[in-house]
Amino acid sequence: MKNIMLIVLGLLGVLVIGLIVWLKPKVSSPEVLPPIKAAQQLPTPQVAVDQPAPINLGVGQTDSPLLPMLDPATFPPVDAAQSMAETREHGDPRMPPLDRTPDREMPTSAELNDSKEYAQYEVRQNDKVYKAYVASADKEIPALQSDIERAKKEGISPEQIKVVEEKVRRIQEMRDQLKAKHPELYQ
Repeated sequence: MKNIMLIVLGLLGVLVIGLIVWLKPKVSSPEVLPPIKAAQQLPTPQVAVDQPAPINLGVGQTDSPLLPMLDPATFPPVDAAQSMAETREHGDPRMPPLDRTPDREMPTSAELNDSKEYAQYEVRQNDKVYKAYVASADKEIPALQSDIERAKKEGISPEQIKVVEEKVRRIQEMRDQLKAKHPELYQ
């Protein structure tokens, strides 16, 4: 009985594949298409030889209504590969300077070998992070509040202003929690 079921399922599978192939639209390759007759060919556009082609001087003219041509005196043409190589070697002069974080204090071998000393090392590292957060929050909260005031004057939507106000509130809340839990760090 199982063999008959397998044979029937196999025949059904072959039938389905045959129908898919038979109903699939036929695509002819270019070699099979009949040659185009001369009457069916599109006429070639005629170009007047005595009319000069318009010259693009670059400044003030455009190749596209959306893209103005750049002044070659201000923006000389640059070889892309050379520009990328110079940027890789010397950096991009337009990039703002990176604020490098100081090197992390690594645990000593004694701290690595003793779990109590390593726990003290971890506490020191956490204290540095907490101090840095509080110092950064104290510095950035007034700047964010002045940004909020400027946004209100410039007519930024109240929804966007509320998002920033909530972020400032949460930063202040975290700063206050850290100061309350670790008052010895902020004296």
